[in-house]
Amino acid sequence: MYESVLNFDYSKEPSRDILCIDCRSFYASVERGLHPLKAKLVVLSYPPDSESERGSGLILASSPAAKAAYDISNVSRARDLPFPYPEDLIIAEPRMKVYMQKNMEINNIYRRFCDENNFHVYSVDESFLDVTGALKLFDCSTPYQLARKIQQEVVEQLGIYVSIGIGDNPLLAKLALDNAAKHTDEMIAEWRYEDVPSTLWKIQNITDFWGISKRTAANLAKLNIHSIYDLAHSNYYAVKDRLGIIGAQLYAHSWGIDRSFLGEKIQPVSKSIGNSQVLNKDYIKRSEIEIVIKEMADQVATRLRRSGMQAQVVSLGIGYSLGYIDRYGNKGFRQQLKIHATNSSRELANALLLIFDKHYNRQEVRNISVNTGNLIHTDSLQLDLFSDPLQEERDMNVDHIVDTIRSKYGFKSIVRAVSLLDGGRAIARSSLIGGHAGGMAGIEGDSN
Repeated sequence: MYESVLNFDYSKEPSRDILCIDCRSFYASVERGLHPLKAKLVVLSYPPDSESERGSGLILASSPAAKAAYDISNVSRARDLPFPYPEDLIIAEPRMKVYMQKNMEINNIYRRFCDENNFHVYSVDESFLDVTGALKLFDCSTPYQLARKIQQEVVEQLGIYVSIGIGDNPLLAKLALDNAAKHTDEMIAEWRYEDVPSTLWKIQNITDFWGISKRTAANLAKLNIHSIYDLAHSNYYAVKDRLGIIGAQLYAHSWGIDRSFLGEKIQPVSKSIGNSQVLNKDYIKRSEIEIVIKEMADQVATRLRRSGMQAQVVSLGIGYSLGYIDRYGNKGFRQQLKIHATNSSRELANALLLIFDKHYNRQEVRNISVNTGNLIHTDSLQLDLFSDPLQEERDMNVDHIVDTIRSKYGFKSIVRAVSLLDGGRAIARSSLIGGHAGGMAGIEGDSN
């Protein structure tokens, strides 16, 4: 074990009253008023009853009771559930608009306890509040008392239970939530700097620590680091040398250090725009796979145009059917191609089909991903010597008209002909989840 070569002076670190609030089994709570801790519920992207098609569904969310009963997680597939489905298992179709509406109602309650600069929505069911200096306003002497008040407000008004982690910074609040609050009867836990040795360093599974995936854990294991205690007492320079800036950050986190503030304004930089989807069945016909690629090219191009950006690199990823391995031992392929700057649906589709034609050899396909990179901000038409400028201008005008109509009347108000052919997925997906983070932007459901 390395000797510690770096530690921190907590007296010089920011110390505030941060709350990290999570809705207990949010989807189960919203769906049909089910008890979040007792109901066995899963939300499936495709919830078919047919045994032959049931493997196509993705588990987008599951209640704690369902996870425990069927050994599943939110990254599982429908095929991981017992079939025929147990009588006490409730399968719900995703209703993202409903979830987002309920999310807005919950966060409007949170906003009563802090101003906008001290509030951050982390996900559909999780938010951060900085209530430093606000305790007296609500007749509370401790952050714990204020947390209890928030819990009561939410459950009384919306019938949803929330767990709350309290910490000196967002990291400690989040870790307190995930590793303690969710496992106590009060559903509240408070972790401060002075508690680090008895809390952070006692976390048994290193992947339960925020920011440490299985891959990161494997890299740390090569440095003989198997726990958060090991990480905090390891050689900082060895960790940074192996993991780069992420290693430096994780080392600081192992000591409970997080110098971020909720009020900081961050200008996001989009380095790429893309989309991926798991098909509802194995696609074995080349023509049907090409239809989906064209649809995805249209969707990604729409997002590029909305962002006022053009791509100079396009990539295509193909994942084969479960258990399918080609003659080279691959389970799929991913290739990219440099192109002249464009956000034209037709040009992106042509580039993607060029990649597909070169690398596809009758494999059974279940996953498709499209990505664009090397983006530039421009609204000008980029011409090259090998393109017909009149055709490019026509494409640009068509794309603009399609975008305008869809923006006003919804995606299904105007669809490209390929989406009406066998294999087309865009129309079905447009009403599947709405604006879910799974990549529906560009083919959202009808606005009417």
